[in-house]
Amino acid sequence: MQNNPTVFVLDKNANSREVMQGYLQSFEFISDIKLFENYYEGYEQIKQKGADSIVIMDISSETDNDIREITEKIKLCTPKLVITSSDYSTNTIIKALRAGAKEFLPKPVLREDLVRVLSALAALEFGEEISQSKIITVYSNKGGIGKTTIAVNLACELARVTKAKVALIDLNLQLGDVSTFLNLNPPFDVNYVIRNMLDKDEEVLIKAFEKYKDTSMYVLSDPSYIEQSESMTPREISELFKVLKKVFTYIVVDMSANIDANSLKILDSSDWIIFTTIVNIPAIRNAQRCLNLFRSRKYPSGRVKIIINRYMDNDDIRVEDIENTLGEKIYWKIPNNYFTIMEAVNKGVTIAEINASSNIADSFREFASKISDDIIEQEVIQYRI
Repeated sequence: MQNNPTVFVLDKNANSREVMQGYLQSFEFISDIKLFENYYEGYEQIKQKGADSIVIMDISSETDNDIREITEKIKLCTPKLVITSSDYSTNTIIKALRAGAKEFLPKPVLREDLVRVLSALAALEFGEEISQSKIITVYSNKGGIGKTTIAVNLACELARVTKAKVALIDLNLQLGDVSTFLNLNPPFDVNYVIRNMLDKDEEVLIKAFEKYKDTSMYVLSDPSYIEQSESMTPREISELFKVLKKVFTYIVVDMSANIDANSLKILDSSDWIIFTTIVNIPAIRNAQRCLNLFRSRKYPSGRVKIIINRYMDNDDIRVEDIENTLGEKIYWKIPNNYFTIMEAVNKGVTIAEINASSNIADSFREFASKISDDIIEQEVIQYRI
């Protein structure tokens, strides 16, 4: 961050505003402090300052509708939003984070907590903003399971449900299909971005992606030529993720079924691995072997989420049998709906665009909502007192 920030305090309690002003006046990296009782008057000033602003907003006396309305406006001006409240129950913290806050601070706010939060947001302590972006990789070690269908529709539903910027990255480096599934022709591919654009600012970088229709999903295709994929290294993939996490709230990755150095880097870098299987003995045995690999790499508990694709209630193998075999709970089940999926693939659109009321469209919508909510609930742990 190049300019010292202006900090806006939006709080209806006069005493709280004065206390916060006293704290902030001792912070040398702050260029100005502005206090507002009226949140919409504050918003008009925030608009003028833009991304150089840090906003501290109290929600102790705000209704859910008021919070949603003002935070949506503020987030268009600056991502640096800190929410405070005298109610720091789990539900309140989740509400704050879901509204788009970077941080939550319980009231009365402690000076040391404020220093920690503002230092991170102003990039003084770490040299860059701390990203809350999540890499969600859809993976199976067996082909033909439906990974690309899941990655494409999950990414699009995440964009629709959360309204956040979502990147859909095709890292099936030799035989990617994401662009085909969405009938897109992105101007650049992942190889070009890695070689030429990682040092560009957000405005330039995002032009390498193809925005999907009227959503906030942006697509980056696999390399145009197979030989380009062979020169890609784990370090370059790591650099790609580092840059993308500054721009996108969610990064959904579709990758190959192979296990090689690049694949391991993708999996190791992922916050969530959506491990996909179907209900048959060969697929379950493959899943068992892959989960053993994940355990040997000591992935944190909760990183790997097992989902069943093409699920039917009358399958001979029960969900309980699969869970007992794999030693893991099933996170989600996507119903079998072959004709809707194939129509979507053949027309190059998402499943919801074919039939928004179908069982599989409903499933993807609920799947995306669950992932978004569960990610937020995981973040709550660090704020509990």
